[in-house]
Amino acid sequence: MASTQAAPGVPPGARNRLAKAKSPYLLQHASNPVDWYEWGQEAFDAAKERDVPIFLSIGYSACHWCHSMAHESFENPAIAQIMNENYVNIKVDREERPDVDSLYMLFQQATSGRGGWPLSVFLTPELHPFFSGTYWPPRGSLGRPGFPDVLQRIAQVWREDPSKVRESGASVIAQLAKLSSSSASSSTPADVDPPISASKIYAHLSQRFDPRHGGFSTAPKFPSPSQTLRFLSRYAAYLASEKTAGKVLPPGPAGAAERKESSARMGLKTLKGMWEGGIHDWVGNGFSRYSVDERWHLPHCKKMLYDEAQLISSALELALLPPNVGLLNAERELLFDFAADIIRYSTRDMANPMGGFFSAEDADSFEKYGDTHPKEGAFYVWTAQEIDDVLAPLEKAEGVGKGPLTPADVFKHQFGVKPDGNVDPQYDIQGELVGKNVLYLASHSDETALATGRSVEEVDKIVSEGLKMLKDYRDTKRPRPHLDDKIVTAWQGLMISALSTAFTALPKRYETLAAQALSLAESSALFVKANVYNKETGELRRSWREGRGPVGQADDYAFLIDGLINLYQATGKEEYVTWAIDLQAKQDEIFYDHENGGYFSTAPDPSILIRLKDFQDGAEPSALSVTLLNLERLSAYAEDNHVVYSERFEGAVKANAAMISKAPHALATSVNALLDRFVGHKQIIVTGQQRDPRTQQLLAAVRSRFIPNLVLIHFDPTAPPKQLAEKNATLRSLIESNLEGEVTPNVRVCENFACGLPVTALEEVEKVIA
Repeated sequence: MASTQAAPGVPPGARNRLAKAKSPYLLQHASNPVDWYEWGQEAFDAAKERDVPIFLSIGYSACHWCHSMAHESFENPAIAQIMNENYVNIKVDREERPDVDSLYMLFQQATSGRGGWPLSVFLTPELHPFFSGTYWPPRGSLGRPGFPDVLQRIAQVWREDPSKVRESGASVIAQLAKLSSSSASSSTPADVDPPISASKIYAHLSQRFDPRHGGFSTAPKFPSPSQTLRFLSRYAAYLASEKTAGKVLPPGPAGAAERKESSARMGLKTLKGMWEGGIHDWVGNGFSRYSVDERWHLPHCKKMLYDEAQLISSALELALLPPNVGLLNAERELLFDFAADIIRYSTRDMANPMGGFFSAEDADSFEKYGDTHPKEGAFYVWTAQEIDDVLAPLEKAEGVGKGPLTPADVFKHQFGVKPDGNVDPQYDIQGELVGKNVLYLASHSDETALATGRSVEEVDKIVSEGLKMLKDYRDTKRPRPHLDDKIVTAWQGLMISALSTAFTALPKRYETLAAQALSLAESSALFVKANVYNKETGELRRSWREGRGPVGQADDYAFLIDGLINLYQATGKEEYVTWAIDLQAKQDEIFYDHENGGYFSTAPDPSILIRLKDFQDGAEPSALSVTLLNLERLSAYAEDNHVVYSERFEGAVKANAAMISKAPHALATSVNALLDRFVGHKQIIVTGQQRDPRTQQLLAAVRSRFIPNLVLIHFDPTAPPKQLAEKNATLRSLIESNLEGEVTPNVRVCENFACGLPVTALEEVEKVIA
């Protein structure tokens, strides 16, 4: 009989093997009385030796319901005893092992029609799934079984007829293999019509758009940039150009003018709704994972690095759309503020001092030091009395004016604070937010001024000082939410890309922040290269925390390649783009399916029974989508290899052509890549010494608008990119022609592997890039 004692070799104070883990999520369970194993051969052998099923629990450190199940069940000695006596119990961090998570989530979704975390799966010792669920409460109610009931029943079924269960599990794996079959579509890339696919996505988003609050669903409401915002900005940019509008717009009732403005407006409305809502952390910056309600007011308070990175990019792409999409200057400034706000948060609270960025901050925390029961949102919410007390000194401050209301009352008016709290009870399932307020922009400064008898300047002073005072109070009086401090390679790629874009896109008033963004992007790239990249094999590891994590997956390669390309475009340092080229070769070697086309999303591993191809975008873009974008850009950077890149691109499209044609909105980022390929990349070569002010002016002109298909090449005649030139015939010819003499800074545009004449005047540059 397995006991609830500490496993052999576990350090004092811990009760199971997870004390030796590196994942913060696994370490959260190290003191459980459950005899947990990590995913690996030791656990598999134990299950076979004991001839018992495996209970597989998958979650992540910022998951609220994962914490709930842990506190209610995994910390319960009686439940732990049932688990230990009847199962080999394995705990997996889905962010560390997305390959394990994706396979068994496919089973859960196929058998129940829904998914989520914690993911709870029962496996045979051969790793075949035969039953699953998500969160189970510790006690049954209203006809729903409690977790102990589930454990006992499945143990009984196994004892009575293990061979039947094994047979069922083997059948399940066979069916899942068939379901996820990677056989190539009967369609060909030519059958996929990018303008029609894009038009379908536009229609889908238009139909789902919430014109009142922004966003593309009812409650709960997720930003989902990879499915919405990033497509809309790209579509608007192509429709705004006379050179490309006719290419990307199929015949139909709505013309380019209507669609480009509507696309920009939907994106703006969504980001503005988020900015003004409670999903925006007004006190400490950054954005929560999603909104529980439809108006962006009540956040699910966890903060994820991948969200922050994608939202930076989304805001900046919209802000840089050309003037003819109809965005006002004030609206563009809001979008710049939006991106800058996230950068402040990320660089202050998520940056690793050694380089790179941490993964997440938890939704749950303690209201005050000494508490033993964490609550969701405790770090972020306020009572009206707390705001009165913290902001009381403002009554004696200069510049806040006098009026019938106190400065605290003015502040509360602006942010919708109510004496009894402003959280709708229907969204407060556990009753943890009674009497609490989530700050949101209930009134703009001019409206608050009119309502409270203050000037707009006085209101702005009260708001800015009040937010600082609340932050000081929060930082000193409240325990911060748990920080998941592992560094995930894929998410470094997303952040490198976002910060590189910020450096080139933010206006002059954010000059210092932009420089900081670029510095952190470079330090993140250097950290990845030093800590999770194997220079000998060219392979990546998935993560780093006190050492290297598991093997890298396809998204680690794809997202990092994308980030490195953008980092090269921001800096002109060729080592970034040449590293990207090398990583693409390694990704092709490990993940490309030479038999059926397309890319596997998971690395080879004997414990992963089915290698999946995850082509749908979700909270993050799929590895496939980003790979297609990368292949299209790399075919211009390493143009000598463009035939190989083209074959990879077409093979991946062919493997997914049926889904792209049937439901393009599920692969919106892939459709972005198809549009880029359909239009053709715009290779812009800026020639001139990097420190020459004239070169910088030309670069600023190129960067002044969002060009979706941009391939920017820096060519400094005094330090030509010789490594890149080894893979690029155009650069080789430039090097040969510029060996002697001083060159006036210029821009030339190359399309379809043919380059135009160099242009030196800014006015002409603006014309050729339009």
